[in-house]
Amino acid sequence: MRTSWLKYLGIIVVLLPMVVMSLFPLIVMISTSLKSPAEVYQWPPVFIPREPTLQNYSDIWTVANLAAYFRNSLFVALGATALVMLLAVPAGYALARFRFRGRGFYMLFLLVMQMFPGIVIILALYRVVAAFQMTDNLVTLIILNAAFGLSFAVWLLTGYFSSVPAEVEEAAMVDGNSRLGAMLRMTVPLSAPGLVAVGIFSFIGAWNEFLFALTFIRSQDKLVLTVGLWKYIARFQVEWNYLEASSFLVTVVVVVLFMLVQKNLTRGLIAGAER
Repeated sequence: MRTSWLKYLGIIVVLLPMVVMSLFPLIVMISTSLKSPAEVYQWPPVFIPREPTLQNYSDIWTVANLAAYFRNSLFVALGATALVMLLAVPAGYALARFRFRGRGFYMLFLLVMQMFPGIVIILALYRVVAAFQMTDNLVTLIILNAAFGLSFAVWLLTGYFSSVPAEVEEAAMVDGNSRLGAMLRMTVPLSAPGLVAVGIFSFIGAWNEFLFALTFIRSQDKLVLTVGLWKYIARFQVEWNYLEASSFLVTVVVVVLFMLVQKNLTRGLIAGAER
């Protein structure tokens, strides 16, 4: 009994500093978002606001136009996620079920594609986008985010589709379904956790993307959240109270999303890794 108690005490002693270190930036963000401008720049700094205020949260919706940024980011993230799912599902299924020449090379190519940061090709990409006259267009962000998230989505779905027994589809085809019908009626529903995992990662990737949004969007009414938050950093001053209040709201969206799909997300990642 004493050994068990000491074991749990040791675990707490090891994990508690890690938890505190992980939560400290979030605590500072919430604390700063509740401060007045005077308290933000007070020296020595005040960790806990003496007069907490929600005025910052009101101002970012009315003065800083956060609502428009939020709407644009949501449109881009949902659009990119839908496009990734539309393309990744058939591609992942084909790689999981069929054996063809060049399959191994293609899988390796998907991994290599994930190693290239967007900034490496941003100049060439800008010339292509400008040639199609698609600069300052949110659809451009949807296409680019989907293109850069597609390789990971295909790789993950290939692993998950491989974990679904092929006999399930064969039984459905014996009952009169086509290959496509068997995939849509049997394999895809059984792969729901994997689809959730891919959808979440695609959404978060597009939600947090900054480089493409900064490069291709110019109109103020088309800015997304990441670029909108960057606007709080001026040349001579940073509006920390507005920046932290906006960052908190942006973070809440992702945290809530994770909480809603945590179970399916974990199952999807584990099944994809077991390929």
